[in-house]
Amino acid sequence: MENNSHEAAENAAKKMQNGFAIAIDGPVGVGKSTTARLVAQKLNFVYIDTGAMYRAVALFQIENHAGRANIFDEISLESSLEKIQIKIKFFDGAQKIFLNERDVSDLIRTQEVAEGASVVAANAKVRQKLIAQQREIAAANNVVMDGRDIASNVLPRAQVKIFLDADVEIRAARRAKELAEKNFCVDFEKILEETKIRDERDKNREHNPLIQTPDAILIDTGLLSVGEVVEKIVRIAMLF
Repeated sequence: MENNSHEAAENAAKKMQNGFAIAIDGPVGVGKSTTARLVAQKLNFVYIDTGAMYRAVALFQIENHAGRANIFDEISLESSLEKIQIKIKFFDGAQKIFLNERDVSDLIRTQEVAEGASVVAANAKVRQKLIAQQREIAAANNVVMDGRDIASNVLPRAQVKIFLDADVEIRAARRAKELAEKNFCVDFEKILEETKIRDERDKNREHNPLIQTPDAILIDTGLLSVGEVVEKIVRIAMLF
């Protein structure tokens, strides 16, 4: 049954012209990146992890402005932009993030970088630079793109718009499990509080806040496996 489903998805994908986009939005810890990557694999689309791009900017600030009072202030961020070059490359279908020609795919996955990325993403000029790059990739490919404002701002004409959500405690537990599996020290209460703070920041930021657009399909991932969420999205895409 699974092979038939995968074959059907591949056949449907072949009929789609370049420029077909699946936009997946949602708060931190809801499973956007994993889901989007697997959907892209099933449909043979290009997966664009926009959060990784903001994390790369945050990593640059952390590495180059350590010791400053506020490494993510507006002046510091905007002065760094001309020194930052971010590239997305694919190796055997896996996305890698390069910061100034260096593979930082693993370095950007720490909690410190994740927190910095949330602040970085609120900066209008940073967003302007990265969104232009994201749209350029989407125009030339069939893509699955995940983030906070993909449907509302980055790709408002995406054919498929999905909003993933789950209870904040479920999301914090998933994040704690992910960090523990990577041998990071885990404090669940701290992660829960940081998740709540990021939710508020993402929903209330001045530029392109996290919202569910009226035409986006809501999927609660709290009681679903990743595979079930992926299948739901693939079935929706195949209707087009």
